[in-house]
Amino acid sequence: MSPGPTTAPVLPAAPTEPGGPRRRLSRWLLLPVAAGAVALGTTVALATNGDLPGRPAPTVTDAASEGAGLGPAAPGARPTPGGNEGFGSSPRAASPSPGVSGGTESGGFPGGRNTLPGASIHLQSGESFAAGLARSDRSYGPLRMVRVFYPGLPPAWSGSRADAADRTVVVSFKAPPGEVAAGRHDSRLAAWFRSVPHNLDVYWSYFHEPEDDIARGSYTAAQYRAAWQRLAGLADRAGNARLRATLILMCWTLNPSSHRTFEDYWPGGDAIDVLGWDCYNSGGKFNRYTDPAQVFTPMIAKSKALGKPWGLAETGSVRISGDSGTGRAGWIRAMSRYLDDQRPLWVAYYDYQVAGGDFRLTDTPSRDAWRAWCAAS
Repeated sequence: MSPGPTTAPVLPAAPTEPGGPRRRLSRWLLLPVAAGAVALGTTVALATNGDLPGRPAPTVTDAASEGAGLGPAAPGARPTPGGNEGFGSSPRAASPSPGVSGGTESGGFPGGRNTLPGASIHLQSGESFAAGLARSDRSYGPLRMVRVFYPGLPPAWSGSRADAADRTVVVSFKAPPGEVAAGRHDSRLAAWFRSVPHNLDVYWSYFHEPEDDIARGSYTAAQYRAAWQRLAGLADRAGNARLRATLILMCWTLNPSSHRTFEDYWPGGDAIDVLGWDCYNSGGKFNRYTDPAQVFTPMIAKSKALGKPWGLAETGSVRISGDSGTGRAGWIRAMSRYLDDQRPLWVAYYDYQVAGGDFRLTDTPSRDAWRAWCAAS
């Protein structure tokens, strides 16, 4: 079965943005986010750190020595984050949860939606990526975009997970920022950019969720920004208008309680095409479902302020204690309705179990709620 529409909408002209126009003048231009002011509020969105279950996090650092590791180049299991990584601390009380009755609401969707619904692919024991993707397609869709993680440098496109997805992908990779900025991996990364096909939209992200790594001293914010600038130049020279440089940060970073500054991670509008965000139901740790507007408003406002299209690279919720699934289904439907009005480029459900919680949609009401939004058009 075809995965459905995979291309992002295009416009004849790009929006003007702070920090100068994007270098890639020949690229397909992305649909800007819907016009209109969004009030900036405080969010307490959860965000898992950028490693999947299965093994300790790969060593990716510029602080250690010349022997800083790159992690495996080929696809691999994404290591498990620690229980507190990326989740922030002491979030304020959430707004009232959607009632259990919300799980039974049908949730209509306006026509003409351009957002691509998708997911990250949680592989079961012994399952290949292709088999896991086919299972997710049967459960939810088919999915119209897929989130792909590489713990080190990306492998050649042919035969990789991103290639197997065969649709719009948001794909991230890692390498020590000091090494990238110094050009040590130019040849390999330039070859990877050239290997990406021209018939798919590929939102590539370098070192998603860098905030915790910078805070613990693995590398500096200046190294991270410099690496992005160099990578953007390599991607531009590949001559592929459907390569979109996508900065992925935690929504928690926009919360004043995080004591973080967005500009530390922002390499400039000339290097970035799209903003990606990892935002979760912040009330999960406190046995409640948070109003989606509270979770998502700050990152939407920030994206609009920068004049950048945006998407959700990870989102989801644990199922709170005592909920059979109808409560979480209500939250998913409320989230879906809210996001449908905001017109993100794509929304990927984080269908994983990690040390911080089980986000998998294993109960029927939750699974049906996400399937309903994936099927809407």
